[in-house]
Amino acid sequence: MTTAQKWKKRLLWFLILNLGLIFTAAGISIFKTPNHFAMGGTSGLAILLAAVFPGLNVGGAMLIINIVLIALGFLFLGKSFGGATVYASLALSAYVSLFERLLPLSAPLTGDTLLELIWGVVLPAVGSAIVFNIGASTGGTDIVAMILSKYSTLEIGKALLVSDFFITLATFWLFSVRTGLFCLLGLLLK
Repeated sequence: MTTAQKWKKRLLWFLILNLGLIFTAAGISIFKTPNHFAMGGTSGLAILLAAVFPGLNVGGAMLIINIVLIALGFLFLGKSFGGATVYASLALSAYVSLFERLLPLSAPLTGDTLLELIWGVVLPAVGSAIVFNIGASTGGTDIVAMILSKYSTLEIGKALLVSDFFITLATFWLFSVRTGLFCLLGLLLK
């Protein structure tokens, strides 16, 4: 493979990675955030934090959480835990912030909460699938999963489901039973 072909392949990989991150960020900013759909992960935790601290936007909260998780990743997994994961964690936070600036939504986009829940699950799922398909990760709680995988016998999927469940439970208390039930449904669909 020539140098030009290698660069072309890397550029395509980078573009695909960012496309997946943009899909994920759109789902978070357009559908999850205005509806308070905190269904787990760093975006769910960021939605909760942004509600508790009104001066904090979801993208900013995600950035803070991701920086902490990246530091933990380097601490527990070493320097080689993944440049793509570091980039994706920070870029996803930036894309969410960009969407929040370009398309500020103070209320849900439509009056149909179920429709918004579906798109709030589908867009990030498609984005994550694109990212995972090229061998990358969106970072966030994936970093926690990598750490758990290295230092315990706990199955990664179960550990993430438990943490997502507790984030979802917080929506019942912080927002409403209605929102909590939608988030629980979204978590099950996810």
